[in-house]
This record gives sequence, C-alpha cells and structure tokens, in this order.
Amino acid sequence: MLHGERPRTKATVKEHAEAIEGQAVGIVPLGVPLLAGPGAITTVMVYMSHPTPDPLDKMFIFVGILAAVLASFGALSYADRIFRRIGRTGTHAISRILGLLLTAIAVQFVINGVLGAARLNGLLPS
Repeated sequence: MLHGERPRTKATVKEHAEAIEGQAVGIVPLGVPLLAGPGAITTVMVYMSHPTPDPLDKMFIFVGILAAVLASFGALSYADRIFRRIGRTGTHAISRILGLLLTAIAVQFVINGVLGAARLNGLLPS
C-alpha cells in the first residue's frame, strides 16, 4: 500500500487490465473487519459496561455507531461516482495515504503494548 507498485512482469495489455481489476477485487474483504471487527465490538462493549448516572452518555455511543454506518453507507453507495471523479491516480494516492495512516496506527499500538508490558513488569514507573 505504501509503495503502490505492481509486479513488473512482461504482460499483454489484456493481462495488465485483468491484473488491475483482480487487484481491485482483492481489497473488498479487507474492509469488512474494519467496519465491525473485534476492535469495534470490544470498544462498544467496554463503553456500554461502565455505569453512568446520565443515560445521555450512552447515547453518544449510538450516535457514533450511526455516524460510522452512515459514512460507510455513503462511501460504498457512491464508490463508482467517487472513483470516476478522482480516477485511478487519485485512488492510488488515497490508498498510499491510508496505508501510511494504518502503518502509523500499527506502530503506535506496538509502542503502547511494549510500554504497557514494561510498566506491568515494573521496568517503567506507572
């Protein structure tokens, strides 16, 4: 995702076009766990399990879920129009930017995990 490169093999124009379409199909299953995967489900369970005196606090969780669902619905509904508007180059640019963002989040998770384990073992102060 960061480099946006395809394998450099000798191929006909037809094979190249089929390879590009094959790459687009492979992306679809990767988005599903991000919408309602274990992280999202666990986050909702943790926030809903905390007792709060004001029921309006729990309403923010439902508003967040509704906003995510509506944003996903809009993006997926208008995906063809968005793709036609930004083109293949724009799609690759957005893919690279999101890959960089995903990498940054993953690195932060690793750092948080290492620091948490070090604090738990008494190597760092709490």
